Amino acid sequence: MRWRERLAAFFRRKPAGRLDVPQAIQRALAMAETPAHVSSWSRHTRTINHDLQSGLSVAISRSRGLARNNDYAKRFLTLLKTNVLGPAGLRLQMRLKKRSGEPNDEPNDALENAWLAWGKRGVCEVTGQLTWKDCERLLLEALARDGGFLVRKLNRRGPKNFQIQIIDYELLDAGLYRDLATGNRVRMGVEIDIDGAPQAYWLKNNGKPDLDLRSCGFTVGDYLRVPAEEMIHRFVAEEANQLRGYPWLAVGGRRLWLVNDYEEAAAVASSNAAKRLGFFVSPTGDAPPGLGEQIVSNVLEQARAAGKVLSAQEVQLLMQSADKYSTTVPGQYDTLPTGYDFRQYESDYPHTNYADYVKSCLRGVASGLGISYVSLGNDLESVNYSSARVGILDEREVYKTLQGWFVESLHVDVFDAWLKMSLVADASLVKLDPSRFEMYRDAASWQPRGWAGIDPNKEATANQTNLQLKLTSRRRIILERGDDPDEIFAECAAEEAALGPVPQEGAPAAPGNDKPDETSPDEEKPASPKRSLAPVRNLGA
Repeated sequence: MRWRERLAAFFRRKPAGRLDVPQAIQRALAMAETPAHVSSWSRHTRTINHDLQSGLSVAISRSRGLARNNDYAKRFLTLLKTNVLGPAGLRLQMRLKKRSGEPNDEPNDALENAWLAWGKRGVCEVTGQLTWKDCERLLLEALARDGGFLVRKLNRRGPKNFQIQIIDYELLDAGLYRDLATGNRVRMGVEIDIDGAPQAYWLKNNGKPDLDLRSCGFTVGDYLRVPAEEMIHRFVAEEANQLRGYPWLAVGGRRLWLVNDYEEAAAVASSNAAKRLGFFVSPTGDAPPGLGEQIVSNVLEQARAAGKVLSAQEVQLLMQSADKYSTTVPGQYDTLPTGYDFRQYESDYPHTNYADYVKSCLRGVASGLGISYVSLGNDLESVNYSSARVGILDEREVYKTLQGWFVESLHVDVFDAWLKMSLVADASLVKLDPSRFEMYRDAASWQPRGWAGIDPNKEATANQTNLQLKLTSRRRIILERGDDPDEIFAECAAEEAALGPVPQEGAPAAPGNDKPDETSPDEEKPASPKRSLAPVRNLGA
């Protein structure tokens, strides 16, 4: 009978690769399933350009509204400008060297001074109202608020023969789609070739242009077509083949708006709860005697003083509204029409869960924006050294990444265009050879702002240890603080030249400060122990 049992077991065996239904469900992607409670979760994929085409204009409008009216959005933009740019902005540092390897100070100083002179108010920007630092701040805020920025390069303009023009990002029409006879395509206002490379930008010119752009291209209907080589269009790309950027506040913008709406509603509810106690019903449902006539009389006097005569219908409506009045005065009860029972006004505001709800929302917003909740919410209530260090150091890495991106996307392009014109047109750079343009361009570096340590004493001790172990250098430490090493080395050398090196402990006093010898010539002086006379090492060495 054993062979029969084996035969039956063989036929009961499941085919290879076939699983029970519960086991198959466990092995499937949970995200791909669509049970009833996630039926509203979209299952269709669209490219980012399709999403931007339909929603970019609305997103920019709402983001600008938050930037102007929402406390936390304003806080985020302020933190961005403060930490990425700082008070001095991103400073040009030339690193030209001689053949011996020493810094070539003369051309370095000439180029740095010429750049600073170009960045003054009335020189670098077409309106004459902005400095280069102002332009940096405006463009950085536009990048976060609108999702990108547009800068037009203008040669042979201004006192230094080169200027820039900041263009409103919304002038690049997100709804413009065209196929041109040349084979190029216009997508969201960006004209691209068959490879997707930008060839031109189509700006709105609906008869009422916000800017004078007529000289930068030619008009095509309601648009101005500007060649791509004259424009700097930059945004943080999130996906391949992306043509436009979108506001950074798009991630947490809805929460910010809901938090603001909730805070306003909670504040009004708390105010009413503190003022209104309840309602009384008069026997006739009318207002207290004389109150309605007094209200009507006051309104008529105001109208008569303004030279306005009320019609009979307006007076009748005024009498009806005077019988139904409402006040919100602390400690006062209101009279309501007959038919209403007395109701004590009860409210649970100020609500005990108010602070927790706001914190929870702001944590999510801060996570999407790449900053800490402590910074966004300005909440230092329960912060200690360890938690502050973890959150702030992680946040600073985001700012450092953005500093590098901003330099590559804006400063490099503007500096190249400025250098080409300045080498042939700026009188302060006549000693420089225009044929060495590439060498000058490659020697340019940009010094961003740095940050002091959270605990200065601990940071100084750590730096000293790293210097002794040769794990870092003084130049690197100074750069991390956001200062210029060459300036500090020169200042230290100048101080030592003027005052002399600071003596170490046990070293003899400087010449001229010796006290007169009080011992007699014949008296033998005691022998003094040998001490190190090594001078303090020059920081500039």
